[in-house]
Amino acid sequence: MPLPLARVKTVLIHAAAWLGYYTYEVCFLIMMKESVPSPGTSLLTWSLNAALVYSNALWLFPRYLLKRRYAAYALGLLGVMLTFGAMRYGMHFYLLPSLGLKVEPLYTPAFQPFIAGTYYRGTIFLGYSLLYAYASHSIGLLRRLREQEHQLRLQERSLLEADIAFLKSQINPHFLFNALNFLYAQVYPLSEPTAKSVLLLSDIMRYALHEGSEHGKVALDKEVQHLRNYLALSKLRFGDQLQVQFDTEGSTRFLLVLPLVLINFVENCFKHGELFDAAHPVLLRLDLHENQLTFFTHNRKRTGPVEHSTGIGLENTRRRLDAVYPGRYELRVIDEPTAYSTYLHLTL
Repeated sequence: MPLPLARVKTVLIHAAAWLGYYTYEVCFLIMMKESVPSPGTSLLTWSLNAALVYSNALWLFPRYLLKRRYAAYALGLLGVMLTFGAMRYGMHFYLLPSLGLKVEPLYTPAFQPFIAGTYYRGTIFLGYSLLYAYASHSIGLLRRLREQEHQLRLQERSLLEADIAFLKSQINPHFLFNALNFLYAQVYPLSEPTAKSVLLLSDIMRYALHEGSEHGKVALDKEVQHLRNYLALSKLRFGDQLQVQFDTEGSTRFLLVLPLVLINFVENCFKHGELFDAAHPVLLRLDLHENQLTFFTHNRKRTGPVEHSTGIGLENTRRRLDAVYPGRYELRVIDEPTAYSTYLHLTL
């Protein structure tokens, strides 16, 4: 069975790292005018060093240290180091001579200095092993966290799409629009303003039920027109008493936005705000600069009985923005005793 590409890449990276470190030590020996071990000697010696590194990083570290079994880890480390020392001694004093490989003076001192040098080198490579193990564990943990976050966002988006689909399924669109068209035709000869109200309502419902691309976004032009239709219908409902100021600046052409995200803030103004105070009208402002959208709403709070707010609408808006514009939006809510403001800045 061929190795996966990622595994092959990992093996090549490790081989390159070992070759680089070996080259560094050879260059150091040459600069110090020391004798360089033969290739066969180097291959066996560095294979033993690699065995020490990986036995700790791939076996002892995850099996004991990560599970906080410190005593077992210490005993295992002691056993690995003793095995490393015994194998290095046997290799240089018995295996290499039996293979006819030249044993350099660097590797044939008296017993005690040789053992001291062996465990000194072993401690160095053990330190490398711990650094590699901790780095590998941390990188793997970060990857798993990112994957979990990605899966969570996908689940949230799927739930959101399911919620929207469920809401749409509660209404038969064909029946609704056929009924609205019938009402429009019946009412128009009797009252043009009423017929216009039916037409505006039809456009609003059609946008809410049908608009949206395969990527979950719509043209910003259509979203703004949806706001204007909502305000026009409200104007017909309340007449000249309605005090709303809607200003736009910048071009909305060729831009896409998450549908039905701006209307929530406008509906909130109509639900809780004072709509008939000419001195303090409801303020709506949409600013566009390249792909930067800013939407601001401000209203005086209505005096007297008001509808109870659960905050679900605002929370759902945050969820939708988190799913589609992660790290690309800012939403501020300013709740004062007599006024309420929202500020949305969005990178489209």
